[in-house]
Amino acid sequence: MSEKSQAQILLERYWEEASNQGNYELVRELCADPIIRHDVDGGVTELSHDEQIARVKMGVEDFGVHIDRIITHADDTYVTSIWETKSAKDENMNLCGIEVFKVENGRLAHCWNAPYGKGKWG
Repeated sequence: MSEKSQAQILLERYWEEASNQGNYELVRELCADPIIRHDVDGGVTELSHDEQIARVKMGVEDFGVHIDRIITHADDTYVTSIWETKSAKDENMNLCGIEVFKVENGRLAHCWNAPYGKGKWG
């Protein structure tokens, strides 16, 4: 089995440690400031560390979100992940999506994603 790329390790730590385990301050180590989110409609949102921490914290504390990675593939610069979420607070809240992250200077710097789908992957 080959070693994981730095990009994959960053994303796994972001979702498992910063989000699922609630170590929100880890965002400052793993993400660029700002991290740039690219949306389907051509919109771009820049989130500072504080804004990204608030976003992750809201998902966990307000909605009880837990992220399960289904497939993750990465090279040295890009990491793509297919994921599902479930909620500890609402058993009917299931979302799924695909996100692509670009690493710059050793941090997650860009994220591209389509609108999240309701349900789970087949």
